[in-house]
Amino acid sequence: MSADRETNHDMTNTDITLLLAEAADGVEIGIAPTQAVIRGGRRRRARRWAVATAAALAIVGTTGTVALAGLPGGGDGHRGAPVATRPTAAAPGLDRPQRTMLASGTEGGKDWEVSVDVWAAPRNAAEAQTQLAVMTQYGEFPGDVRNASDLIGKSAYFVYRSYGDNRSVVMYSTLPEGSSQKHTDVEAGSTRLEPASGGPVRLVIGRVAKTAQEVTCTWKDGTSTKLHRITSPNSYGDNVLPQGIRSADGSPDNWFVCLAPKSTGFKSVFVTK
Repeated sequence: MSADRETNHDMTNTDITLLLAEAADGVEIGIAPTQAVIRGGRRRRARRWAVATAAALAIVGTTGTVALAGLPGGGDGHRGAPVATRPTAAAPGLDRPQRTMLASGTEGGKDWEVSVDVWAAPRNAAEAQTQLAVMTQYGEFPGDVRNASDLIGKSAYFVYRSYGDNRSVVMYSTLPEGSSQKHTDVEAGSTRLEPASGGPVRLVIGRVAKTAQEVTCTWKDGTSTKLHRITSPNSYGDNVLPQGIRSADGSPDNWFVCLAPKSTGFKSVFVTK
């Protein structure tokens, strides 16, 4: 994309269309595995999650609607620095995402980590135009957005998986301001820890209510992993951030990450306390 379009805040429908076209260019369309999105609890929302890399595609099944999208800068596992000076946002928290590390570890001689970027909800058209321009500079673009005004009153998040030198977006969504998980609601996605490895789907990432005390991830071999709330500040031991339920800056929900043993894969996840 041109530098002029990247720094132009008054984005038109044509601008958005071109951005989406660039995001989809060269991306292979594929079918999402049914285990990619899991929703539970009292309410079943049709929120869209992006899993793996594919261009705009919606699949409706028993698990709901899944949106798959390739994002600018996400396909090669790297996110470069912004190509232009970031414009000044109309309000704090709109000109850059709030980033939180959710879990990390080492496997196969390579470091891995999961993090989430959360963007505040713009309050008006001017803030939305500014934020969308900055988002594209970060390589983060909500696939369900067609006009900058679609962001008004909605927060956005992008979940990253890093494995070795590969870093890519594995999930994203926009949420109405004030929306949050309740009671035993759980919205989660599963993917491989090592991209394009062909191995089992072992990595599970999701959102739960602030009141959730325990999440149980069940694996295909019949074993399970129980996660509990982590209330202390993030602390690392041997470059490992323990898996658990923790808060994320800017998010109304708590987040969790669980990783299955190497010999098995993901089966189900529930809030159990």
